[in-house]
Amino acid sequence: MATIKDVAKQAGVGIATVSRVINQHPSVSADTKEKVLHAIADLNYTPNQIARNMTAQKSGIIAFVVPFSSHIFFSEMIYHVERLLAKHHLKLMVCNSGADAKQELDLLGMLAKNQVDGIILLTSNNIENKIDPTKPLISFDRRLQGVPFVSSDNYQGGQLAAKCLVDAGAKNILFIGDDAQGELSSIDTEVSKRRRGFKDYLDRIGFSDYEIIEYPQGDMFIPKPFIKTMINARPDVDGIFTISDELAHFVIKVLHEAGRRVPEDVRVIGYDGTENPFMDIAPITSVRQPVEAMADYIVKQMVNRLSGGVIDSQIFPVSIRPGTTCPFLKDSH
Repeated sequence: MATIKDVAKQAGVGIATVSRVINQHPSVSADTKEKVLHAIADLNYTPNQIARNMTAQKSGIIAFVVPFSSHIFFSEMIYHVERLLAKHHLKLMVCNSGADAKQELDLLGMLAKNQVDGIILLTSNNIENKIDPTKPLISFDRRLQGVPFVSSDNYQGGQLAAKCLVDAGAKNILFIGDDAQGELSSIDTEVSKRRRGFKDYLDRIGFSDYEIIEYPQGDMFIPKPFIKTMINARPDVDGIFTISDELAHFVIKVLHEAGRRVPEDVRVIGYDGTENPFMDIAPITSVRQPVEAMADYIVKQMVNRLSGGVIDSQIFPVSIRPGTTCPFLKDSH
């Protein structure tokens, strides 16, 4: 296997000159550059990318910090971000924080140590005053002081979900979310706006027969025994909006176990609109986040930031993805 010394010898130049050509340094003359490139081609020399990154104090890696990468929406987002970063010769490191604040701060420390070039962060914890906004950082679904963020229009999504349930004839409606995004939480995230949009729409039209349940997330993404108990204790509910499609899937299974038909007895609408991975039930009616467009924007903005540019925040509109769990009228959006 050829080395940089072999290239330098064949081209009749020093090792430092070969290095400058590889790193596209403008000080190298056109004739010298041509000699070095011919030598590289003849010897089939491949530069050591790791060594080059160390010299430049760059890793070529972007970290994506999420609470649980097993979440279906996060998985789809991660897939598209990784695919798009590869087009810019960047790699993705997926970091599961388990929604733990200390773990999130440890992972953010990789930026200061040049272990990663940038971070995409999803957090519901109170770590804002410990974040350095001057670093290449994009927040997902959360406004942090001085840090650009990307999100879907969660407030619009909550309103669309409420309208869809009302238009489908629901008379007794339930919202199910987690306490990390809840009314009593000291942390305000964009996801919290799903509940607010839902509530504001129903209040505005004078619809009062609704209830909001916020389950204790704790160490579990979905505390299934708690959710099951809450649903079975409310036999009169005929419309449910869940904070995610994954939760909607579990809710539908609980309803089926109790002999309640969906959508005949209970209409159900989720949030995320990912490609339907639930093969055991019919397609879920859902508020769709434009995951590919969001991933594309995140990657373009991160690449721009790594080149010295400024990242702009962006909120993406949502829409109803029709399914079979809640009848959808096209004028509901």
